[in-house]
Amino acid sequence: MEGNNLEFKIQNLSLDMGETSFENMFLNTYVPMADGDSLKVFLLIYKDLKSCGEVDLEKIKKQLIFDDEKMNEIISYWINMGVFRKKDRGDGSFYFEIISLRQAYFGNSNEVKAETMLDISKRKSVMFDQVERIIQRQLTPQDIRRIQETLEEYKQDPELVTEAFRQAKEVNNVDVKYVMGFLKTWRDQSVFSLNDLKIKEERAKLLREKSPRKYKSAKKVYRSKNRNPNEKSFAEKAREERFRRILEGGDKK
Repeated sequence: MEGNNLEFKIQNLSLDMGETSFENMFLNTYVPMADGDSLKVFLLIYKDLKSCGEVDLEKIKKQLIFDDEKMNEIISYWINMGVFRKKDRGDGSFYFEIISLRQAYFGNSNEVKAETMLDISKRKSVMFDQVERIIQRQLTPQDIRRIQETLEEYKQDPELVTEAFRQAKEVNNVDVKYVMGFLKTWRDQSVFSLNDLKIKEERAKLLREKSPRKYKSAKKVYRSKNRNPNEKSFAEKAREERFRRILEGGDKK
């Protein structure tokens, strides 16, 4: 067998015993990074939910020969990765929800028309691709969710996120929480699109050019550059006269 020339096909099934589908985004993101035990637990939990609507952790622990400590460690891993989310039922009990990466990427489509949602989805897809190029790593579901929630809360365009990461890269801090601070600042300044940001920056540039401080500074530099080297100020002349009198003994103070 020569590895690069191997060909694979799926057998046509004569008997359907059930199957479980997975988001390609999950497989692309986590198969390369998660360890084998964590993937096993996720796949079995996901399969139970898809086929039965509930999860039997005791059965899974027996299947994998895991103890409680091992199982809790793996569940905590998926929580930290943003794949499992703890949700309160409102009666003091809770459950874990498995996050959809597609939903995290593109947001909730219930509130907008299909055409608008398609446009936003395409722009967000471009945004996430560009951000990952800027930070030179894949975004985790936690990162994606934080970005998504910030965009929805501030009602800003996806292109602002890309610009925020570009500016953060210049100061060598691309932590997602830090970068979202750019969006909050812009929101407080009524900046909701890339065009708003460009207008704001142009106005700031004009104000700097017209500022009195800059004018005075330029005026001072101009005077300094154009000053006659033989011309002395009143203070300089007074200091020289005083020094001359001291040398001649005429000033005893």
